[in-house]
Amino acid sequence: MIWRRLRRVPRDERAVVAPMVAALTATLLGTAGFALDAGLYYVGNRDLRAATEAAALAAAMDPRDGLNRARNYLARNGRDPSVLQSIQIGRYCPDISLRPEDRFDPGMTRCPGNGQENAVRLHTSAPSRQFLSQLLGPLNPIPPLAATASAARIDEAGIEATSGILTVTNSLVNSVNNLLGALLGIQLVLTTADVEALMGGNVDAGLFFDKLADRIGETGTYGDLAKRRVKLGDIMAAARDSAGDPRTERVLGLLAGQVGKNPEIPLSGLFGLGLLEDMPIGGRDGQPALRAGMNAYQLWAFAVQGQPGSLNLSKPVDLLIPGSVVRLTGMANGPAARPRFSFGPAGETSVNTSTLRLQLEIGLGLLRLIGALVDVRVPILIDIGAGGADLQKISCADTDEQARDTEVTLHGYSGLVNAYIGTPPNNAMVSPMPALSEGQIGQVRLVNVLGLITVDARAVASPVLGRSEDVSFGPDGPGRVGTPASPGAPVTIGNNAAAGPLLNSLIDSLSGADGLQVKLLGLCLPLICSENIAIVRQTLLGGLVAPIAGLVGNTADPLLDNLLAALGIQLGHTSLWVTGARCGVPVLI
Repeated sequence: MIWRRLRRVPRDERAVVAPMVAALTATLLGTAGFALDAGLYYVGNRDLRAATEAAALAAAMDPRDGLNRARNYLARNGRDPSVLQSIQIGRYCPDISLRPEDRFDPGMTRCPGNGQENAVRLHTSAPSRQFLSQLLGPLNPIPPLAATASAARIDEAGIEATSGILTVTNSLVNSVNNLLGALLGIQLVLTTADVEALMGGNVDAGLFFDKLADRIGETGTYGDLAKRRVKLGDIMAAARDSAGDPRTERVLGLLAGQVGKNPEIPLSGLFGLGLLEDMPIGGRDGQPALRAGMNAYQLWAFAVQGQPGSLNLSKPVDLLIPGSVVRLTGMANGPAARPRFSFGPAGETSVNTSTLRLQLEIGLGLLRLIGALVDVRVPILIDIGAGGADLQKISCADTDEQARDTEVTLHGYSGLVNAYIGTPPNNAMVSPMPALSEGQIGQVRLVNVLGLITVDARAVASPVLGRSEDVSFGPDGPGRVGTPASPGAPVTIGNNAAAGPLLNSLIDSLSGADGLQVKLLGLCLPLICSENIAIVRQTLLGGLVAPIAGLVGNTADPLLDNLLAALGIQLGHTSLWVTGARCGVPVLI
């Protein structure tokens, strides 16, 4: 019996699981414990990351006080501020070619910009909640919680420097049609109402870039768009599609139809895109973006001047003055060192008007010089330095109404202006035009009567120096910040010198001893011809004074001022605009 039971023992499997359970219980409990600890670690890391990102956004509002702002945010939201291990202050690089983690530049070496910090990077750490794994001591595979977050705040504004919105007169409209039509080689016919609609209308800048990109098939970034050459007709059509006023829209459409076959315009000389440069086309609609406008007339005028190569004035533009005819026979512009319309942050955003050289010819008509009738034409060269502005500061009020409450400060300046009578160097009218000094102006032959009477002239005006000053746009400043639908209110700076004082000083120079060189028979013996020379000089000077006075007289709209206004320029003055502003909503980078 006993032996029989003993023989069955090896085959009896009852309770065989108990030892296995006893052996595996420790392993099962350990696995469950590690799974729980791992789950708590990932949940804890997620929560810490969210708190770190929120603290970084708070710190980015004022990077210099970022440490206090981050700690205060953590404390207010139930976190121990001691989790904040470090904070770095630097700048944000808006460059999509960089990895996101490389767009924060603590040393400000990759994109120093204006040298002002606008971004922070936070590092946080905290113990993770652990149960079984903490018993392993140094062998514990679960690390402490840790998170890193970077955020930036960028304030932006749109700016332009122009001739301002002027009172539209028949004289101005004639200058617009004659001059811009001549530059384009077309018969331009704009009415007073058309010019008023352009000067009083705005184009939504962001919408304009999207419409233009769609027209020419650009699908990359806004920076890629700015590198393109685009037909003037496409520029005007995109402006038409992004104009807010029906009257402005109609005139832009009219222009688009007239200039469609004209040369392509390099956009790089027109626009400075700032932070938009690396944003994908259409991307401005997916995030808080700067909303700014561009004056429709200035966009048109500067685009016409943006034609590559020399500006074509092979057909002179006649400017009628009582007693004479003034002809604009040549025009050159300088290199586009700065764009005409810019959008971006303070310290990195600048604009210029054009640098121009105008070649005028004043036809004095037939003058009687010692019994002979002589057709006298006097060449005048006028150099107009660029006016412009630098965006210095954006002060954002704690309000949602940025266009009304934001204050923007520009440093504006008007350019040096000079004028000459004489013979300039051969390359003086090449675009981009070379610098010109007084010593390069030679005498010009005004009169040659059969070799018996010759008159040479050379005169240099007293230069009108530019002026610079800081101007404010906002609730308490003289200027107002615009929107895509409204141009805002400009501020004009200048030196109170118009064309009159400038060119009248040419008369003074011409009246000097070396201004007019009159000779009879190539000689001038005092006893023989001094009286005759005095008569010739008096006749010539008298013939010059009237037409130059007519050119720069004290009328309400001097002809030369209108001529320049047609090009978007004021002689000796610059009108500054802030066309929009955006106070930076801090974003994670």
